[in-house]
Amino acid sequence: MIQRRVRTFLERMIKQKRVPVSLLFYGKEGVGKGNVAFEFAKALLCLNNLYPPCGNCSSCSHMDAFKKEPEENLAYYGEDKRGRKVFMYLQGEHPDFIYVKPDRSEIKIDQIRGVKEFVYLRPALSRKKVVLIEPADSMNPFSQNALLKVLEEPPEDTHFVLVSHNIDKVLPTIRSRSFLLEFPPLSLEEIKSLTGIDDPFILEFSGGSVNMALKLYEDREILEVALDILSGDILRLYRRSFEIEKWDYDRQALLLRLLEILLHRKVIEGKEEHRQALDRVVWGMEFLNRGIRLSILIFYVGLIGGEKDVLHKG
Repeated sequence: MIQRRVRTFLERMIKQKRVPVSLLFYGKEGVGKGNVAFEFAKALLCLNNLYPPCGNCSSCSHMDAFKKEPEENLAYYGEDKRGRKVFMYLQGEHPDFIYVKPDRSEIKIDQIRGVKEFVYLRPALSRKKVVLIEPADSMNPFSQNALLKVLEEPPEDTHFVLVSHNIDKVLPTIRSRSFLLEFPPLSLEEIKSLTGIDDPFILEFSGGSVNMALKLYEDREILEVALDILSGDILRLYRRSFEIEKWDYDRQALLLRLLEILLHRKVIEGKEEHRQALDRVVWGMEFLNRGIRLSILIFYVGLIGGEKDVLHKG
């Protein structure tokens, strides 16, 4: 399993005391990057300097408590330049660890300013401090440039662990200053083993992602919606296009992710006429949270990307 190979590599990195200032874990969403990144952050802070972390020292206890605590209890707020209260990051009882996540849909520059204030403090419990940023590709251009300035002159006692679902959205200058670790999609057997799901249709269209497999298992109807959109049937496409306007954001995002997987397969198979539909779906994923008319987008995607054999249950 890919996570086992990555963990072996990270263990050797810690034993040899050759951990880079910044590491960037990248790959599709749902392939285990976040779990490994948190485990690695926990190991960097472990008072016994072990990987896997010992789980017994006070540092490990604080990190375990962080995972169990509701996010609203971990949220740390600061002030922007106008003195307004703004969300910065999540921080539990461990004084040397912060977890940076999007404020709504993106990580903003005020959050990275908060990170800068944190990284120049001395460690209070562990030998190091760790900043975990997930997903790193949700940083807007201003926050990425602010982070870049920190990475150009990083404090010696701080490590940055970045997790990205779309590495192309991370600035090349940040990538060049980070050690890159790729997490390929999981095999069908790995997903089956991790989730217990044995439905071949769900496994096939999971895209190598545990998260996608679990979501499709819980919401089987969404596969039927994707089938209708790409079936080439104009009446079903019209009905589905307006139906999804009533869905919540998470379900709409899941549908777009599924359409991306399906259309990408057709492009790989040499059907270049589907690339335009794929590009439109990717655009929709990026701007979904900005109030786009999803019904119009889906209808357009179905018109140019739909055909009778796009989905086939066999």
